[in-house]
Amino acid sequence: MTTGIAAREQVHRLTVAGYDFACRVRTASRPSPSTPIVLLGGALMDMHDWGQVEARLPADATVLTFDLPGFGSASRLDDVTATGYEIQAEAVLVALDHLGIGRVDLLGYCYGAGLACLLADRHADRVARVALSNVCEELPPETLELLTLAVDLVEQGRIAHLCEVICERTLGPRDRRALAEAITPGVQDALRLPHTAATLRRGLNAHSAVMRNARRITAPLLVVCGQHDVFTPARAGLDLAAGHGTARAVVLDTGHTPLLEDPEAFVAHVMGHFTSP
Repeated sequence: MTTGIAAREQVHRLTVAGYDFACRVRTASRPSPSTPIVLLGGALMDMHDWGQVEARLPADATVLTFDLPGFGSASRLDDVTATGYEIQAEAVLVALDHLGIGRVDLLGYCYGAGLACLLADRHADRVARVALSNVCEELPPETLELLTLAVDLVEQGRIAHLCEVICERTLGPRDRRALAEAITPGVQDALRLPHTAATLRRGLNAHSAVMRNARRITAPLLVVCGQHDVFTPARAGLDLAAGHGTARAVVLDTGHTPLLEDPEAFVAHVMGHFTSP
């Protein structure tokens, strides 16, 4: 990590297809000439939920995070088909054009991996390298079961119970209790947002369709898996990497949330991929 460099951030409020969204940009007083990094998060994340990762990225890196339509402070997005993903991916392009940024390195975590796959396949000229974390192409039974339960519990307003289920089923065994206590307030707040049910249902309906774009990614690809991930099991991520042909895969000693459980190792692998020759 580079020292002696002050970071600053700015939030850009933009519009795509009639939906408002936000792009948060972290820049440095002496920015690096390296490729900007785009972070695309999970279904319950917003643009401010990358603290553990950002703290370990190079201090001079330009980093973009988002409240895409259907997330955080952005407009509600009720489309629960692949079209919803396409609108969100288009928002990323709108932001890059607005900022005058050409190519980026993409990190897509869980839900965000589908967006990364769409962008890397359909706009290969804008993507230098791709890292996908805790992903699967075809939803395995474990994922289908939890996503279906999550949609049902959100629509029933059973937020506390769903939060307990999420912590039990996504966090790895190491420090699970402490991590669960730390993240519970934020998870409950995210689950109460009016667009969360649509986001989860979109994942249930269309995530496999958008993840199939991974097969056509031509940029160098890294797939990060969690050894103890029972939501998107490591075998699913390894299968995705094998199906791509040239992708590299790494399995960390974590559950579904390596960015919280072992951010040091997570960022080391991602940045090693982004900076490799």
